[in-house]
Amino acid sequence: MFSLPAPQANARMLYGFNIPENVLAARTQERVKQEMAQHPMLRPKERIDARIKLHPFRDRSSDFLMILVLIAFIGIFRLANPSYMRNLFRAFRNPTLSTRQLKEQLRQDSAASLTMDLIFCISMGLYLYFTLNHIHNKNIILEYPTIIILLGFMLLFVVIYVVRFLFLKFTGWVFNISEITDNYTFNVFLINKILGLSLIPFTIILAFGQGQWVQASLFLSFLVIAILFLNRYLRSGVVFGYFIKFSKFHFFMYLCASELLPLAVLMKLVNQWLIS
Repeated sequence: MFSLPAPQANARMLYGFNIPENVLAARTQERVKQEMAQHPMLRPKERIDARIKLHPFRDRSSDFLMILVLIAFIGIFRLANPSYMRNLFRAFRNPTLSTRQLKEQLRQDSAASLTMDLIFCISMGLYLYFTLNHIHNKNIILEYPTIIILLGFMLLFVVIYVVRFLFLKFTGWVFNISEITDNYTFNVFLINKILGLSLIPFTIILAFGQGQWVQASLFLSFLVIAILFLNRYLRSGVVFGYFIKFSKFHFFMYLCASELLPLAVLMKLVNQWLIS
């Protein structure tokens, strides 16, 4: 018969086997170390870089103040001239009516009309600045203060505005079609006034928005500009029809001098002066 070995004094009987205490102690310590290494509170802490990291800071107070002043000025103007604003939107909604009754009413209030033209130039200057700033990833050169660049844009629109007005007046006098060119001038300036107001929400998003909001706003603003320009030409179909009938060459010269040339000059100045 087989006999089991006699139990040792420093051993334990487990499952019919005598296991020495030193083996149990070694296995126990190893298991405890493994559990401690896996415990989230007892893991060795990762080294964290607690140094202060400086991020580029851009003060947007001036941009916010300019847009706020523009909105406040438009609000005050609307409260001071409620009939003019009402007639302006009525003339825009009804092209036939705008060439008859409302045209004279709007022209009689020359101070309000001039103020709206100024609002258009300011609004377009702000919109153009923030659009170029976004498209070129804020790479507009900083040798000039922001206010100087904005004033340059606004002054450029004022110059284009005045040159176009004088050119249309001169064209009407030369070809003896002053009434037709006056109607076209009225439509041009009417759409410009509406455009100046319509672009303010998009300018705010371009100035302070981020991500997909800016991309969507930029696309929608281009769409609004295209629709209003198309609306302007549809309103002035009679003028264009007369020019084409009178002389196709003169109509082509008008498009180059009054429509294409100002945009070409504007983009040329922007590319050479502002974009780094």
